[in-house]
Amino acid sequence: MRTHEGKKALVIGAGVAGLATAIRLAAQGFQTSVYEIAEEVGGKIKEEHISGYRFDLGPSLFTMPELILELDALARASTHVKSPLPAPFQYQTLDRSTHYFWEDGTQITAWANREAFKQAAMEAVDVHPRALDRHLVHSQTIFESTRALFLEQSLHEWGRFRWSALRKALPHLHQLPWIGSLHRLNRRTLREPHLVQLFDRYATYNGSDPHRAPAMLHAIPHLEHGLGTYFPEGGMAAIVKHLHALGISLGVVFHFGQAVQRIVHQNGQVQGITLEKDGQSHRIPADVVVSNADIHPTYRKLLPELKAPENILKQERSTSGVIFYWGVRKEHAALHLHNIFFSQDYRREFQTIEAMGHPGADPTVYINISSKVQPSDAPDGCENWFVMVNVSADPDAIDAQIPTIRQAVLDKITRTLGHSIEQLIETESVQTPRDIEQRTSSWRGALYGASSNKALAAFLRHRNRSRQIKGLYFCGGSVHPGGGIPLCLLSARIASELIRTTAS
Repeated sequence: MRTHEGKKALVIGAGVAGLATAIRLAAQGFQTSVYEIAEEVGGKIKEEHISGYRFDLGPSLFTMPELILELDALARASTHVKSPLPAPFQYQTLDRSTHYFWEDGTQITAWANREAFKQAAMEAVDVHPRALDRHLVHSQTIFESTRALFLEQSLHEWGRFRWSALRKALPHLHQLPWIGSLHRLNRRTLREPHLVQLFDRYATYNGSDPHRAPAMLHAIPHLEHGLGTYFPEGGMAAIVKHLHALGISLGVVFHFGQAVQRIVHQNGQVQGITLEKDGQSHRIPADVVVSNADIHPTYRKLLPELKAPENILKQERSTSGVIFYWGVRKEHAALHLHNIFFSQDYRREFQTIEAMGHPGADPTVYINISSKVQPSDAPDGCENWFVMVNVSADPDAIDAQIPTIRQAVLDKITRTLGHSIEQLIETESVQTPRDIEQRTSSWRGALYGASSNKALAAFLRHRNRSRQIKGLYFCGGSVHPGGGIPLCLLSARIASELIRTTAS
C-alpha cells in the first residue's frame, strides 16, 4: 500500500462530498486542509432557526446511512486520530417513506413494509398486487445488480475496472431496461395512472423529467422501498456537523470564508491553490488537490487556462427548486415527514417547466415536516413546513415569478387539503435558484449538476481524476456518480481510492 505520510492534500469545498473526502485522505495519512468560501460546512446542507422553528434548507431525504457509518468506522480504525472522536452517528429508522395525495381524493402511504405498502395501494387504486410487487422487485434487481458497476467505481478508469462488478451484473443484463423512458416503463408495467405518477417522480431525485429520463432510473425506488428511509438525530444538518467533527478528530484543518482563486499546476502536475488575502494572492502548496466545487466553475474560474470538457459543461442542467420555509400554527394529522401533492397532468407540468421555467398553475408540491419526527423543530401545536416545487435552473427567469409560484403553491395545498393554510403561516423565508447559485456556487442553481434526461447521461458525468493534471481529483454532485447525498458520498469514496492508488 502507498504511504502518504507527510504529504499535503487540499479539498476545495466543505459540502458532504468534500467532508467525506477530507476524512478519507486524513485517514490515509495526508496533511489535509479544506477551503470553504462560506462561513460553515455543509454546501447545500444547511439549517436555519426562525422564531422557535428549525428548518433544513437543503436535502431532506436520508437514505443509505451505512455510508456515514463507514466513515465512522474508518476514523475509528485510523492510526491518525489527533483528538477524541465524536459519538457514533445517530439516526431513526422510519416506518414509511412518503404520503402521496391527489386532488381527486386519492391518498397512498408508502409504508416501509412492502406488504403494508401494497395493501395501502390496493385500497386506494385499482392495481393488482402482483403487478406492484413485480415492479418493486424489478427496481431491486436493477439497483443491486448494477450498483457496484455504475455507482461504486469509476467509469473512466478501465485499468482499475473491477470485473467482479460486471460478473455480478451479467446474469441480470436481460432484465435491465436498456431502452425507453422511465414513464414508459412505469406505464407499461403498472398501468394505473396514480401509481405511474408515483413511480415517475423518482426521476426528480436527480432533477430529471420522467418522460425523457432513461428507464434505468427505475433503480431509484429501491432506495426507499427496499433499503429504507431514515432521519438523522438533529436533522439533515447533523450529517455535515458529524462529518466536520470526524475531520477535526483526524487533524483536518478547515479554513472558512476562503475563496479559492486558482488551482495551480505546472508541467502537468498540480502544485496547489491560490487564495486572496488582504488584497494579495497567496499560494498554498499541495501534492493533491480535490475539487468539491461544481464542475462548471471549477473549469471556468479555477482552471480558466485549461482546455475544458465543453461537451460535459454544456449538458442540460438538472432542475432547480423554489423552496418556501413556513412556520405553520397548526398540526395536520394527515401529513407526515415526507408528503407529495401531485399535479393533475405530470407531462404538462414538465413541459411547462421546460417552456416557462416554472410549473404553472398546477404544480407538484413537496412538503417536508421534520417536526413530525423531531418535535423540537417547531413550537408546541405547530409545524415547520419545507415546501418545494421544481423549476428550471435559470435564475433570471425565476426571480420575477416567485409571487406567482407562491400563490400557485398555496392554491394547490388548498385544493388538496380542502382548506387554506395561508392564514396559519407565521414565519416565512424563501430560497430560489439564484440563492442556491450564490450560496453553493452550483451553476445556475441546478440542484444535481447535469440532468439525466438522456440515455447515456450516467456516462457523460465528469470523471473523478483529471487526465490533464496529475494530482487533481474531483468529487461531489456534478461529477460521477451524480447528485444526492448517497452518490456524493460514493464520489468521495471513489476519488479517495483513486488518490490512494495513483497519487505519487
